[in-house]
Amino acid sequence: MNMKICFVVRSLFSQVPTYTTTHLAFEAHRRGHEVIYTTLNSFSCTDEMKVLATGASFANLECSNRLDFLRALHSGAAEKKEVNLSEFDVVFLRYNPNESEMEKDRGRNPSIDFGRILKLQGVMVVNDPSGLSKAASKMYLSSFSSEIRAQTLITRSTLKIKTFLRDLKKPAIIKPLSGFGGQDVFFVRDPKDININQIISSVSKNGYVMAQEYLPAVKKGDKRILLLNGYPIFSGKQAACYLRVSAKGEIRSNIHVGGRRKRAKLVTSDLKIIEAIRPKLISDGLYFVGIDVVGEKLLEVNVFCPGGINNINELYGINIGKTVIQDLERHIRYRKTGVSKAPRTSKTFEVMLQ
Repeated sequence: MNMKICFVVRSLFSQVPTYTTTHLAFEAHRRGHEVIYTTLNSFSCTDEMKVLATGASFANLECSNRLDFLRALHSGAAEKKEVNLSEFDVVFLRYNPNESEMEKDRGRNPSIDFGRILKLQGVMVVNDPSGLSKAASKMYLSSFSSEIRAQTLITRSTLKIKTFLRDLKKPAIIKPLSGFGGQDVFFVRDPKDININQIISSVSKNGYVMAQEYLPAVKKGDKRILLLNGYPIFSGKQAACYLRVSAKGEIRSNIHVGGRRKRAKLVTSDLKIIEAIRPKLISDGLYFVGIDVVGEKLLEVNVFCPGGINNINELYGINIGKTVIQDLERHIRYRKTGVSKAPRTSKTFEVMLQ
């Protein structure tokens, strides 16, 4: 069975070999599926509600590795053509509106609007547009039990933030609600800090502020875990997870600011968190998700462009992209036979819970 699969990205020319999107797209191409890359700028919706897009097609190309695959994309060897996305099997919305100042300020994400139309036409949209709307900000964390997440306040009130910090009686993190990539993240050791007003003003200038208890366990790293349909991804017995450890003197663990990656294992507290959040993730159609866990607490749920496949593959010598595409094949196969949901095939996670 061959799938028609489209990856919606911000820019064709900004793609690099280590991106999770590249791993997924190349693996789909390698397995014989029709792969298209496109951007939101090329979308159209006709009067007949057909969603059209001009993209780069790899249908007639042979690429032996991810470097050749991207060279074809960047050089123009991948044929440019207009396609009807309403006829596709899978459309991946690998597009984060938080990375666009214009769309962040206006609260817009056009990919969600197009995605809703495609879903109504029977296309599997990853992730579900309605789920993306719900999980568009870090406020989504508040929908989960307070037992599995850090103490948090979301507000634009300087007074409320100061009161929260005072009552917390421990260090805290202050960051933008709509932030990404570790931007504008501040560590506050003492609410009496002379710079507290300046910090709050700086973070709140573009929107709401998230004040969150600092978790000392972050010194050992935060754990990125990739999930498919609410379950951790496994390649054999290896879970798709790894630790990101902050550089000395840095509170952020993001790799692009000097964080180091380390091998990790799923532990009992991770399993309890995943069990607790799975029903909502499935209900909201959030099929491919990355969660960040510090100690025994859920820190973040990444739904727009969850990444980490390259780090995981290199750390363990596995191929998570293959696992994801195989699962999509299974879902589409069952869809085409009239079954609404594909049964789970892996028992690894259930065995770990016993």
